[in-house]
Amino acid sequence: MDELEKLGIDDKFGVIYDNEEMQKRMINTARNWGYDDGKAEGLEEGKKEGKKEEKVFIAKNLLNIGISIEVISESTGVSIKEVEELKKEA
Repeated sequence: MDELEKLGIDDKFGVIYDNEEMQKRMINTARNWGYDDGKAEGLEEGKKEGKKEEKVFIAKNLLNIGISIEVISESTGVSIKEVEELKKEA
């Protein structure tokens, strides 16, 4: 306890300690921002992929019931080229 009190009296030590604590906090804050940004970006990318997969699923179903490629493309937003590829796969 005496040692801690002696260190507390030393202004240089206090300044160094405060600076180190501030740096740790800044690093943690930056990490958290990066994590939050990455998470948001990942969620947005996942939503886009999910929407695309849903459109392709619907396009395949429409192909299976005989709807024309042009109507499928117009209805789903899947390009004619992609719909033609789906037709080849089926």
